[in-house]
Amino acid sequence: MKWKSFLLSFIALFFVASTVQAATPISLVINGNTAKTDSAPFIQKGTTYVPLRSIEQIEGIIIKSWNNKTKTLVVADPTQQMTFRVSNQNEPGSPLIKNNRVMVPIRFIAENFNSDVAWNSTTKTVHIAKINDKTKADLGSTDLTTARVASINIPKISTLKELTPGGSSAGSFQLLFPEGQSDSFFTIENGIINYYEVKSNATWLTWSGKMGGSKNIISFLPNTGISSEVGQRPKTNDRLFFYNISAHSGQSQYGYISTNGKETILGSKDMDSLNDLYPIEVEN
Repeated sequence: MKWKSFLLSFIALFFVASTVQAATPISLVINGNTAKTDSAPFIQKGTTYVPLRSIEQIEGIIIKSWNNKTKTLVVADPTQQMTFRVSNQNEPGSPLIKNNRVMVPIRFIAENFNSDVAWNSTTKTVHIAKINDKTKADLGSTDLTTARVASINIPKISTLKELTPGGSSAGSFQLLFPEGQSDSFFTIENGIINYYEVKSNATWLTWSGKMGGSKNIISFLPNTGISSEVGQRPKTNDRLFFYNISAHSGQSQYGYISTNGKETILGSKDMDSLNDLYPIEVEN
């Protein structure tokens, strides 16, 4: 079912590698996909460089020109263009040439073209996220369901250490939103609860907890303890509206959790993919 491809996008961040060694190569991930590079990215004096052509995999960015004689590069998107010149002095923001390849400072360029950029030191991964205008409009929609569908489908970024799953959810997946909100949400799967916040072009994983035991109770979730966690645990004073989804049956159960932790199930509906998210009638 279409659902499975959406489900995988939530957990792909946490299975990049089981063990990270010092020699692990640097990966470049653009909008959730590993970028193709014809030369290995590297770090020099704290700056990460990637092959020139790889930046065209960022939404809307093109290499407008490269003058091999003057070693001048022009990069553009529909709203602006910037000129860069190769510098032998390794000046900030300047491309350089290594092994006959033009290498560019990815953070400097991506951020100047309004992309989200993050470095995960555990997996040695550079994350780049940039969405198109339609998706941005959907994120800001006054229709709550439209905004939520956009927020759960845009690229996801994590700089947190991966937690080992606590078990198998057997194809079930929980999605929870604070009442009336679309710019933050929880997911629960395989014994891991994650909290995401929408920031510009991506949803950022800001907290992750391994469920189990009776310690570190989460006050707003019923019968839930956390055995380990990373990031900053969120606080919520709102009801949480949930979708309990079965990927196997294409069914979802929906309802809300009161601020005292009481769960109320309101009904169930068909749901083949996250694009089939629907309003919950009692939500304000």
